Amino acid sequence: MKIKIKGNIKLALLYICSFLASTLPLLVVIISKWGTYVQTPADTVKISIGGLMGLFFIFLKAVGKLKIPSRIILFAVIFVMAYLLQSLLADLILLSGMALLGEVIDYFVFQRMIRITKENLTVEKTADATSAKVEDILNKHFGRS
Repeated sequence: MKIKIKGNIKLALLYICSFLASTLPLLVVIISKWGTYVQTPADTVKISIGGLMGLFFIFLKAVGKLKIPSRIILFAVIFVMAYLLQSLLADLILLSGMALLGEVIDYFVFQRMIRITKENLTVEKTADATSAKVEDILNKHFGRS
């Protein structure tokens, strides 16, 4: 049984799923090793701020709005994130592997569906606009109401 979902709602759900696919593997590892990463209150604050920043960047990537304007900004972001997430750096291979897994899942499962849904919404809007224009012209020339 196929469920019919309205275009904009479907697109929003796909963006949410894309975000979850990108973050879930990382979150599972971080949650499972939380005690290792936060041994002092300062570690907890730093990792929480860094984590929120990371989630923000992943969200922007998921909705296609992540733009890095210059190399200076890019390296500033890397520096700040490395400082805030310093306690995670020992597991960089594991965490980057989980990030890669999330991105692969997102790319192959959700990004194609997002692109197709956006294209379908554009086609529907164009068709509706064309239909309305044709109807207006016909009413104007043939006096229909």
